[in-house]
Amino acid sequence: MPLTAHLADRGLLDATLPELGCSAAVPWESIYRTRPRATLTCRDCDQPMHAKISHRGARFFAHDRRSPHCPSAGETAEHRAFKKVLAQAARAAGCEAELEVTAEHRGWRADVLVTSPEGRRTALEAQLSSVARDEVLERTSRYEQDGVDVVWFTPRAARWLGDVPSAGIHRPSTQAPWLLGEQTVWSFILEDCYCHPLPPWDRDHPSVHANWSRRHNTRNSSDLSVGDFVREVLHGRLVPLEESSRFDRYRGWATPEDLETAAAQFPPPEPTTTTPPPPETPHVPDEAASEPPPWYQQWPDIEQQRLLGEAKAWVRHHTLCAATARPTWSADWIAGGLPLSRPIPGDWSHTIGALIRPDPTRIDWDLLPYATLPVIVGSQQERDALAATAPSHARIVVLSANWE
Repeated sequence: MPLTAHLADRGLLDATLPELGCSAAVPWESIYRTRPRATLTCRDCDQPMHAKISHRGARFFAHDRRSPHCPSAGETAEHRAFKKVLAQAARAAGCEAELEVTAEHRGWRADVLVTSPEGRRTALEAQLSSVARDEVLERTSRYEQDGVDVVWFTPRAARWLGDVPSAGIHRPSTQAPWLLGEQTVWSFILEDCYCHPLPPWDRDHPSVHANWSRRHNTRNSSDLSVGDFVREVLHGRLVPLEESSRFDRYRGWATPEDLETAAAQFPPPEPTTTTPPPPETPHVPDEAASEPPPWYQQWPDIEQQRLLGEAKAWVRHHTLCAATARPTWSADWIAGGLPLSRPIPGDWSHTIGALIRPDPTRIDWDLLPYATLPVIVGSQQERDALAATAPSHARIVVLSANWE
């Protein structure tokens, strides 16, 4: 339910303004419950509307019939009230504020579109309900393409708070004014280091403690009202605090002076110019120097497939889990063998189920991940070769056509 509507032959009405903001004064009583009815239409969907007053005395407009496709459909009384707070704050800051403005190309619809005396436009978005992160990023991008700044307000711990210029808000009760969240406004603090003893490299030039901290001046940032915050942002006394983190783009808001101090204290690294490397000479592999295939592949294919099939069946028989060959795994303990993995019951991860035919001359038993990990071979001769270096607890299994 919007706060604006069109009145035939009079233009746009704004329920948050005295005389409804019309160039020719239109008192509320002239459109509310009058006979004949005032001809009101929705500025978004052109459907008939009528003036209403909530049980708390708030004025707004409602569709005569439900209009589910209208952009204003589903707006709550709390949403309307917060839009009014944003608009009043912008007007108190000396700016023009228009509610529920849709771009000519219909790419965005601002809850409150603010125009400063210098002509800079800022959209104030009241996002009191949940919304997908991708939608917020897309809508912000549309504003940026049209040269419109945007500030999002939400009482939720939303995932997108660090992705766009935004402010967390809260209020102690439904009757109290909206306040900023604790981590919205930051100050850059510089303090002399009084650490004792000083490290050797700082004894001649004592260092300083420098860091971003939540604002703690005459009052905390959490005590800053939304109206005060809007005024500071529109006058350029608070600007987005951009982060270098790969997770978040914005931390919150800070004064331009603090940003300059932080930049002087922690200047960005100077770009380094490097000479591009000369083009590489095409590598011609040396057949004589090429590495031999893994140890388990040095048997005929038929023998490999037989032993692999028997090893999978053996693991399933003893663990009740299907085994999977992992030829791409590489580690010192594999020693040219083929590892088998099996799922961990009740979990998404896998564990080592067995190791097939490692090289007896390379295997390091101390590197095996488990003391009793089954090491599977295809003959008694292979077992004897491994047993020559194996510890007493080693578990070497000979698989043939018949196994237990």
